[in-house]
Amino acid sequence: MIQYTKQIIVLSAIFQLIVSTIYAQNGAASAYTSFGVGRIENSATIKNQGMGGTGIALPSQYSVNSLNPASLSGIESEQMLIDIGLKLNYTSYEHNTESGGGFSGGLNNLILAFKSGKKLFTSISLTQYSSVGYNILSSAYIEGTDIPVSKSYEGTGGLNEFALANSYAANKNFSLGLKLSYLFGQLKKNEFYSATDIGGDLNVDYSDYLQQFDVETGFQYKIPLANSNLFIGGIYSPQIKFKTTREVTTSSSSGAGIFEEVDSDDYEIASNIAGGLAWTNVHGIKVALDYHFQNWDEIEYGNALAEYKDSHRFSGGMEFRRRKSRRVNPYLWQLGGYYEDSYIKVKGKTILDRGITCGVGIPMNTKNSYLNISLNYGKRGTASNTLINEDYYKVSVSMSMMEGWFRKIKFD
Repeated sequence: MIQYTKQIIVLSAIFQLIVSTIYAQNGAASAYTSFGVGRIENSATIKNQGMGGTGIALPSQYSVNSLNPASLSGIESEQMLIDIGLKLNYTSYEHNTESGGGFSGGLNNLILAFKSGKKLFTSISLTQYSSVGYNILSSAYIEGTDIPVSKSYEGTGGLNEFALANSYAANKNFSLGLKLSYLFGQLKKNEFYSATDIGGDLNVDYSDYLQQFDVETGFQYKIPLANSNLFIGGIYSPQIKFKTTREVTTSSSSGAGIFEEVDSDDYEIASNIAGGLAWTNVHGIKVALDYHFQNWDEIEYGNALAEYKDSHRFSGGMEFRRRKSRRVNPYLWQLGGYYEDSYIKVKGKTILDRGITCGVGIPMNTKNSYLNISLNYGKRGTASNTLINEDYYKVSVSMSMMEGWFRKIKFD
């Protein structure tokens, strides 16, 4: 009875978390999120983030590996794996002689994973797909005059991803994966003009509602070696073109507001192909390397200051798990890093993103359950050519819990 009560409490908390996440999207505190759908977040769970967001070739074990749907075949039978992750970011920026900073944060992921058939494994997840959060001050001139107008841009919102993933274990060394996703969310943008020469203040609010389905395929292959294993993994997802509805509200200090629905921008996500290698041994050491490529060059972007380009991301990480321990679970120690040549080029300058990570998995009382903590320091952008240089710090925490929900009860 106690076990069932515990399960009901967990499910109720998860439901409340889902509802609050859908209606409260996180800001990103970065000027570079003003392009497209915002900054596309790394889909890794907190445990993999401690390894630089790496793990396409690693199977899921005591936590879900959301980087590859084929990884689910590593879940133990008769176990429900619950992974709930939260994050907190601080970004400091520097632009010419100006500087500042801001916080953002919220839900990173919510995942339920379990064995659903003899060779089939399933996960249901809700994650943050992209984030928008910026506040930019500038000035413009009234057309045909030299009269300056103060202008500010502000954006918030982002996209969520609700996904159903399945992995089929063809044999003990090879698995295939398929993830079906529904992407949805709201991008809110505000333009504010302040000048007496245009009759007072002018405020324009844009609300873009985006939705679309997505599919991702993946595979993992294990090569047994002496006292160790080598893993190969890969994923692919096609280009996405969103269905979008835009609402615009215009108001000024000299008159009433106007609300209307107008044609929106074309929002698209490039196709993605990625591969990874991983090596594990009997002493609890894991080493992993990933490479991501997105073909953004095929997508047009209607902005005079920016353009899209193909992106490349390299990441690597390692984990040490002490096999011999007096505890139910040993501690996990992680270290990693990444380098991304991003898909955005502003004023002819490519926006680079690079950083280092570390993490620790703290044992919980339940077997194979952990409290995961990940730390991330990174640099994004450049201060040259009047652009913005950003330093960001992220702290992420998750609980990876193994629950024997499907275990048959035996009576003597």
